[in-house]
Amino acid sequence: MIKIKEQCLVLAVFLLLSVSAFAGEWELVKDEDDIRVYTRAVEGSDYKAFRGESIVNAELNQVMALLDDTSGFVHWMFKCKSPKLLYKVSLMDRYQYLQNDFPWPAADREMILRNEIYQDTVTRVTTVKLSGVKADALPESAQATLPTKTNAVRVDEVAGFFELTPLSDTQTKVVFQLHLNPVGALPASLVNSMIVDNPFETLKAMRIRVALPEYANFNPF
Repeated sequence: MIKIKEQCLVLAVFLLLSVSAFAGEWELVKDEDDIRVYTRAVEGSDYKAFRGESIVNAELNQVMALLDDTSGFVHWMFKCKSPKLLYKVSLMDRYQYLQNDFPWPAADREMILRNEIYQDTVTRVTTVKLSGVKADALPESAQATLPTKTNAVRVDEVAGFFELTPLSDTQTKVVFQLHLNPVGALPASLVNSMIVDNPFETLKAMRIRVALPEYANFNPF
């Protein structure tokens, strides 16, 4: 019980710090196909954060199963390439590698994401905290599995989360929020004009993918 309370406290602090890093209010920029996408400015950054919200016709653990399937990201995460599970500390803590396909002539971006999972034991609201980490934060065995000689630019400054709220035995509200610094000479106006597609297409594809039988009967908790 003490450990669960500690995890909830850590999550509350993380969410508070995440909110304080933003400047201004969320602006609704797209409302289509039962998916709402918002953007807002981030203090100290030229690049905006995005937030997507939708309801998927799947039970909470089905959505968790989808997020647990790193290799399957290519089927629903927008412009995702070469996803790979690098290191799994536990069912609630893992490190993943993935690339994002950027339009020519820009180079693709690659990142190492830490996933830390927390669940409120009363409401069952589950948060998957996403944070970018450097390669040297991994054990040597995991570092050795990283792709080599890629033309992608490494991105370390990534922060966001998936928030999963169970609505019933057949529906879950999903919030996908993210901010990253893509580094390099990418015009902020160009990047900011593109980020709406990421949460919209991701949530749209998630709603289809999560219904597959392979994501049924998963119970991480």
